[in-house]
Amino acid sequence: MKKLSIYILTPLALALSSCTTKFLEVEPTTTIPEELSYATERDLTKALMAAYAPLQALDFCEGEYHPYHFISDILADDYNAVGGSGPGDCPYLQLMAVYRLTPEQSLIQLWSNIYRGVYRSNIVVNRAAEADFLSDEVRTRLVGEARFLRAMYYQMLWKFWGSVPYYDVNPDGAGVPYIVPQLSEDEIYGKIMEDLDAATAPGVLPEVTMISEVGRATRYAAIMLRAEVVMLKMDESRFGSVKQQLSELISSSIYALIPSFEDIWKDEGEWSCESIFEINYSDNPSNRTWEDIYAPGGTVYPTFIGPDSYKGTRFAHEGYGFGPVSAALKADFEPGDTRRDASIMDFKTDKLKGEKYNPRQGDTGMFNKKYMGRADGNTNFIGNEGMELNFRTNLRIYRYSDALLRYCELLVRTGEDQALADRYLNEVRARAFGTTIDALGSRARTATLDNILEERRHEFAFEGNRFFDLVRFGKAEELLGAKGYTPSKRYLPIPQSEIDKSEGTLHQNNY
Repeated sequence: MKKLSIYILTPLALALSSCTTKFLEVEPTTTIPEELSYATERDLTKALMAAYAPLQALDFCEGEYHPYHFISDILADDYNAVGGSGPGDCPYLQLMAVYRLTPEQSLIQLWSNIYRGVYRSNIVVNRAAEADFLSDEVRTRLVGEARFLRAMYYQMLWKFWGSVPYYDVNPDGAGVPYIVPQLSEDEIYGKIMEDLDAATAPGVLPEVTMISEVGRATRYAAIMLRAEVVMLKMDESRFGSVKQQLSELISSSIYALIPSFEDIWKDEGEWSCESIFEINYSDNPSNRTWEDIYAPGGTVYPTFIGPDSYKGTRFAHEGYGFGPVSAALKADFEPGDTRRDASIMDFKTDKLKGEKYNPRQGDTGMFNKKYMGRADGNTNFIGNEGMELNFRTNLRIYRYSDALLRYCELLVRTGEDQALADRYLNEVRARAFGTTIDALGSRARTATLDNILEERRHEFAFEGNRFFDLVRFGKAEELLGAKGYTPSKRYLPIPQSEIDKSEGTLHQNNY
């Protein structure tokens, strides 16, 4: 169902470069004067598609692997190690996982890629707002969609770095200086919320998209992003509005849990009735190469986490061996929970005849099955090189089960409707155990914060939630302290190259 190529680049899109001689210096990729570049609705729609493109580059950007889910999860406890060939393989990830990352090793390409998304989103917000050739309906949607994207990009910066430079009008060295202010973590949160309050207002974004537009943001995608941001901030003043919006989502009848958890991760699970927002990848077209990661195509993530030198018929033969799964995670699943075997590929217990692979750092025999490269996962590849980075595996960002569990959690935190909270928790559990709520029996659970946190671990293993869940539930120091986590390690160090070029205006995190 991947009909919309959200990864299209156009000559109209300006790229935000990594800093050269100026902090957040802007270098246009075209000589077309900007005032002549956005003269039609088609121009602005192309610019919007370009604003989506940095989402796709989250797996591999400018020579730096930083898969979005993976860099979150290595901070937590579901992987045994970073993996790869050893400490020198993606050393920034190796250091990050044990809370010893240095400013010199911090994820500069992730930082730059996200700001590229900010820059492109700003173009659409500001150009569409003043475009008198647009209808009110089209203008409202384009601006709302770009504000959703800008909020998502700043949310990523905020989640990983806290206090970061903020701009909503692109620096040009004239009207807007290249040196932009670094806002506090609280101020960034406020700016994100301004965009999300606007994007989630009724009538701004569609509730559903046409099949030809699958991949574009909907109002409910914006509602999920808003819920994630508010709940990470633990902003009780907004719990009520988030509950109301999640209630609207749940009662919309647009979404439902698909019966089989394992089917979520297959081709047919993409943009299913459970999908609220995904990042699209495709193996046809499949022109993405190591030299051009913004070309239309797939993702390298399945290769990154696949077993090295795999021999067999179920999975792709080329893998880099990152992300060996923790034995403790597998042991934490209850007997009969189908999510365990759908999430974890354990070669010790599910090895077919002739299957083997080369163990790498921290090997446990277990891998992230949700995103492992299936043997048929890039069969439509048509390029001459780069097959390993063109898997058609969408990155699932928000699922309906997340809406249920977040709403359940808010009911518990606000002391409202315990019976409804129990129902939503057990609705997720019933699917996990292949039964109905009424037939759960002794497997039914009361919705307490501890039970919800445990449920989220099992439901969203390897989906980038675990570390941030532990932070907001107040469990990070207790469960991650042995790895090196302390409250001062909550935010990553800002890349030193950005500090050096900021003319003293950008202050380093106390890491």
